[in-house]
Amino acid sequence: MRGCLFVLVLASLVAAFVVVVGLPAAAAGALTAGVAAAGLKAADTTVTVSSDPPTDLIGLHADRVRVRATHATFRGLEIGALDVTLQGVAIVDRTARSVDGRLPDVVVPNVGARPLTLGSIALSGGGDAVVATTTIPAGEAVALIADGLEAKLGIRPTSVVLASPDRLTVRLGVAVSGRLAVTATGDLVVRVLDGPAAGDEIVLLRGGEDLPVRLTSVTVTGAGDLRLAGELAIGLLG
Repeated sequence: MRGCLFVLVLASLVAAFVVVVGLPAAAAGALTAGVAAAGLKAADTTVTVSSDPPTDLIGLHADRVRVRATHATFRGLEIGALDVTLQGVAIVDRTARSVDGRLPDVVVPNVGARPLTLGSIALSGGGDAVVATTTIPAGEAVALIADGLEAKLGIRPTSVVLASPDRLTVRLGVAVSGRLAVTATGDLVVRVLDGPAAGDEIVLLRGGEDLPVRLTSVTVTGAGDLRLAGELAIGLLG
């Protein structure tokens, strides 16, 4: 009888260990493979999975998943660090009810003739749409616009002045005005309003290509920065 009781207790302890330790570890392994398939590469990716009660993981649902990495790349972006928390994760479907995180020190290596540096990209939302927001500093924005105009028109502006909410004036021998906009396909463009190139539309960033984001809006801030928002063009979990 004592032997049977010992076996039952041992079996219960093993089952509890599997639920509390084994299931989160297995789920973390599956999700680590998922974020790698989505395009995240880093030497130290850490995925932490938790659920209350842990038995929810048997149904392949997690209350909370946290993904951290440093010196990472994601779909062409170079990222100093990554810290993203997902709530209400369906592990098989690779979906999350909500997403909250930040990617600091981001570099887009090749936009036109030079890399583009972003202070950070913030992630929010969840479900069918993960929203990404970022700001291009004024100096970077001026260089981006000058590069785009030069590539399209063959003339580099001698000055670029940005004004809220979406206006710019450039000097191409004469002053030429334009408007920043986002196309239906998620590209950031300049629409030339007057001068010899009036009516031209010049692509500055290709949504989903230069950035893994389909842009939905652009705003010039009072400081002359460009504030961009859009939706991730690929799922975070693969």
